[in-house]
Amino acid sequence: MNVGNWATKRAVFPLTKDKTAFVSGDRSLTFTEFNRRVNQVANGLLQAGLRKGDRVAALLFNSIEFMEVYFACAKTGFIFIPLNFRLTPQELQWIFTDTNPRAFFFHPEFSGTVGQLRELYREPVEVLATAGDPVPDFSAPYEEWLSGFGEGEPEVPEPPDMEDPQMIMYTSGTTGRAKGAVLPHRKTFWNTFNDALELLFDLTAVSLVSIPLFHSGGLNIITMPTFYVGGTIIFQRFWNPEEALSLIERHRVTHFGAVPTMLQMMLDVLGFEKYDLSSLKGVGIGGAPASRELLDRIVEKMKVPLLIQVFGCTETSIVLSCSNMEKIGSAGIPMFHAEVKVLKEDGTEVTPGSGEVGEICTRGPYVMLGYWNMPEETAEAMKGGWFHYGDLATVDEDGYIYVVDRKKDMIISGGENIYPAEVEKVLMEHPKVKDVAVIGMPDEKWGEVGHALVLLEDPQDPLTMEEMEAFCQGKLARYKIPKKITFVEAIPRTLTGKILKKELRKMYGGA
Repeated sequence: MNVGNWATKRAVFPLTKDKTAFVSGDRSLTFTEFNRRVNQVANGLLQAGLRKGDRVAALLFNSIEFMEVYFACAKTGFIFIPLNFRLTPQELQWIFTDTNPRAFFFHPEFSGTVGQLRELYREPVEVLATAGDPVPDFSAPYEEWLSGFGEGEPEVPEPPDMEDPQMIMYTSGTTGRAKGAVLPHRKTFWNTFNDALELLFDLTAVSLVSIPLFHSGGLNIITMPTFYVGGTIIFQRFWNPEEALSLIERHRVTHFGAVPTMLQMMLDVLGFEKYDLSSLKGVGIGGAPASRELLDRIVEKMKVPLLIQVFGCTETSIVLSCSNMEKIGSAGIPMFHAEVKVLKEDGTEVTPGSGEVGEICTRGPYVMLGYWNMPEETAEAMKGGWFHYGDLATVDEDGYIYVVDRKKDMIISGGENIYPAEVEKVLMEHPKVKDVAVIGMPDEKWGEVGHALVLLEDPQDPLTMEEMEAFCQGKLARYKIPKKITFVEAIPRTLTGKILKKELRKMYGGA
């Protein structure tokens, strides 16, 4: 068994073979039609000479093509790499150098980025195809490429099993280097099974996917559970709150997941009340803490029967959940098939209701295999057989977990993870910057944004916001660029040179 089998079985299962699997704009495919196209992609990659373990990258919006490549890799044992389309060519170059993909699919909107990437990464890629028009001269048209291969099930020399790697999803690293979490087929299955139970997915599910599929939230938390149970998936290509409301009404959407910023934007749409959202059965919210005010507004205005707050990460997907308005402020209790503990430095559990603080840890079949080409980071994250989140928490007398601080310095902005070390590394290259520290700053729209604390080389020659933004352009994704600069006389550090972030947050009002 492997995840690729799901597409094959849905295409022959009587209740789903003629049922709509995906809707993207004006286009839709049944499960049978979809599986035939998945097979064409799989057969094309096999004929190009790819074999089990080879990597296949995709720079694609939420789309049917994304899922075709995803399932083709799952059937054949190729390792799928979904790329964050907000990254710069330089950031993408690192991922390509790290993984050496042999096939690459992209939407035409990214032709400029891909053109620059090809200048930076010159290794051969056997399959390079553009899904849509216009097609650049260095790429093949996806549909034309696809049409050259058979629709029958691929003959796979070494079919993958549940322990084999299925995907590498990249997440920012605390050292400034992106980390590729290697996710096996078994992780996708157990996460999907957990979500289907918790969020009440079934054959009647119609899910709107607005979170990008390169995120675990869009792909693993919403799309895959819906596909697994035979539901219908509606893709939103570009995030737009008005369009999301319209799609929920038009398609009678039953399930929707979002980060707090997205839900806030939907609730703030002028004329929100005119949209019929009565079909909604469940809304999932995660990726960043949600305020009590926002949760109250969701319950009051969306009138959704089930509101689920979730906690997790790329390496594990979700492991904690909290239903409706119970235990406001809590990250929740473990999912049905999840083992989660809050461990102190000595490895023992905190005592529920005591106020003791420990680190949230988990273990189980839904945990990644490790970080690609990073054995030391893998060993650190998986100490004692437990995955360590880096989030410090307490546990109340009922077993509900409450996050109190971050052991790591991560900033969460609109559901996107920003690691200050990566931003600091870029800013340190600016000739006006002698030293710098980046901390989180509260933001009404995004939850948090970056705040750069800069020690200048020459106090008489300050760094303007415009200069900083121009300098970071092309080196950092836009959401990673700090939104405020404060000039400081010194950056406090430990004797070993580590920045004292906790002290800076106290001094400068960090999130």
